[in-house]
Amino acid sequence: MDIKAYLLYEPGCEPRNMHIPCIRRGEDEGPYYTHEEEERLINKQFEESKGFDIDFKQFRYVFNYKPLDFDDDEMAIEPETTRELMDRLSRESLEKYNEKEATHYEFVKVTKANYYNSATAATVYFITYQGKAPSYDEPRDFRAKVVHNYHTPAKYISCEMKPCKNVHFIENAEKEDVKRTKIDKCDI
Repeated sequence: MDIKAYLLYEPGCEPRNMHIPCIRRGEDEGPYYTHEEEERLINKQFEESKGFDIDFKQFRYVFNYKPLDFDDDEMAIEPETTRELMDRLSRESLEKYNEKEATHYEFVKVTKANYYNSATAATVYFITYQGKAPSYDEPRDFRAKVVHNYHTPAKYISCEMKPCKNVHFIENAEKEDVKRTKIDKCDI
């Protein structure tokens, strides 16, 4: 269902009224990749993170995938703000997660979101947010992929706890019998 990233504008060729993500690398900042190289890089990041963790600071070109500016209300219809829209979509996805997994997580806050506009009037959001279980002190990161169109109910493609990173380390390297331990560590 997702489409590959593709070039929208080269640096300096964007429409005057276009909002350029403030985290984008400047035209005069290296390294200087071709748009094909940047396109490969953004698609690699998309595949590895399923669209949730794209480092837009690495790009000078503007692609169809963009980071969401929570203070730009272009994505919402008044009286709802973009931030309120992301909160609402996150809460609803967490409710679906709780029903499916028989858990009781409560929504805390949205931490980031990426998006692209589909060929229809819908927008596909990749939202990362925090939820907290009554039994845990620290909130956990969740990721929701949501197709949103104001004329139809939102379609929740996926909602999952952010996958844990596997961290490997070696204890007591000086000892003959080196112990190898694997720890599952989640980004909390």
